[in-house]
Amino acid sequence: MRVWLLLVAAVVCVSSVQAGRILFLNPVGSKSQKNFFMGIVNALADHGNQITLVSSYQPSKLRENVREVVLPDMDISRIVPNLFEGKMSGPLTLMQKAPGFCSDALEKEEMQNLLTEEFDLIVLSVFFSDCFLSVVHRMKVPFIYVIPFGLMGALSDIIGNPNFPSFAASKLFTFKHPMTFTQRAVNTLSDVMLGIVFEHHVLRSIENECRRRGLCPEDMPSIHNIRYNSSIVLINSVQTVDLPPRPFVPAAIHIGGIHCQPPQPLPKDLEDWVQGAGKDGFIFFSLGSAVTPSSMPEKHRKTLVEVFGSLKQRVLWKWDKDTMEDLPPNVRLGKWLPQQDILGDSRLRLFITHGGLHSTMESMYHGVPVLGMPVFGDQETNMREVESDGWGSLLLWDDLTPDTLKEKIQFVMTNDEFKTRVAHQSAVMKDQPQHPSEVAVYWVEYVMRHKGAAHLRCPALDMPWYKLYNVDVWASVAGVVLLLFWLLYRLLRALFRCLFSLGAKRKLD
Repeated sequence: MRVWLLLVAAVVCVSSVQAGRILFLNPVGSKSQKNFFMGIVNALADHGNQITLVSSYQPSKLRENVREVVLPDMDISRIVPNLFEGKMSGPLTLMQKAPGFCSDALEKEEMQNLLTEEFDLIVLSVFFSDCFLSVVHRMKVPFIYVIPFGLMGALSDIIGNPNFPSFAASKLFTFKHPMTFTQRAVNTLSDVMLGIVFEHHVLRSIENECRRRGLCPEDMPSIHNIRYNSSIVLINSVQTVDLPPRPFVPAAIHIGGIHCQPPQPLPKDLEDWVQGAGKDGFIFFSLGSAVTPSSMPEKHRKTLVEVFGSLKQRVLWKWDKDTMEDLPPNVRLGKWLPQQDILGDSRLRLFITHGGLHSTMESMYHGVPVLGMPVFGDQETNMREVESDGWGSLLLWDDLTPDTLKEKIQFVMTNDEFKTRVAHQSAVMKDQPQHPSEVAVYWVEYVMRHKGAAHLRCPALDMPWYKLYNVDVWASVAGVVLLLFWLLYRLLRALFRCLFSLGAKRKLD
């Protein structure tokens, strides 16, 4: 009996050490990013941690151990232009408005009230939230960066992770390995230029605005320096399906798919509608949460309506309005739809998607082939990767006609190789030694247990580039080799002169 009491006491003691008060800062971001973050939040809360989540979106449901603080009027959709007008219009607008938008969020009363509270750890989204590093400085606690997409380009620098633009293509391009010389040159130079733009323009502008408003204390080090003190980085990627394979430092923690979950039964009204589709099944069409569907050009909407209305399958269409005047009888609209439950339904025949990271990841998890119609940012690159991996097809909006759309829909729905390949990808994605939620909980609590993780810090963070890449060593080696060649040259030259002079002297004699 005494042994059992000791074991129970030990478990209670360990639990009390592990559980902590965590401030999760997601002030700027999209709804889809919050879905990923909620996977982390729920996993930590299930383990007994008290989470305070700061975001710009209302909670979908309340749960124990989670307090959500909503920053009013901070939804990024109000500053992002019509994304159908240009692939880079959204990212460029965010870069331009990030300094003011970040400080607006930090200045909110709801956020300022939290500065008087005590927390054991801060988890900070890397998405245009750099002015919130002032919160890290004020609270003097360890912090963790969380990246709602893959570790790429200049983001690798925050933990000193090696970056190889020679084979790891930027999400801005559709290059695939192996790249040509021109592609490698463009990829490398773009990485360098984007790093310079972010470090010397965006980051500096965010810090200047934060200091101008008095939100960043005068004694605070530069944001540039604070951001390199992250204990670890939680990354939204699955390492085993992230191709081509890349090396990662110990502080890079992969938890991609943490928000993915087995499907639940559909709501009754939706279930009745799906049952009415019969053996032909249904198609699901969604452009995600960042794109406003009704902002698409009218000619594209009419093409979609024409083709959807001609299909034997029913079509479930995520749309931001209640009605559509010329809606075909086999098409149903929905402002919000349970995407993962839909993707996991055996009667689904095809997912037509914008190609966002979360949608492609959820499609892979549930084993659903996709037809991608990317709108902006990295969506085309994501779909190019899907095509290359062999479980989906791509249709650009510029190529959209009734014939091309219908042809692509039939092509993906009837291609058995797509189904086989995505089933394999799904199996690889799920075949992990630990579930992503267990990985996230372990490493977050690891940082709390050790009051940070300075021992995981990569030395590359503290080395100038010429030392990191041994430029000075190789320059010295090259110098010594050149000196030896020069001395050898001088020696041989002197030897030949001596021999020539001796030969000439003998000829004279």
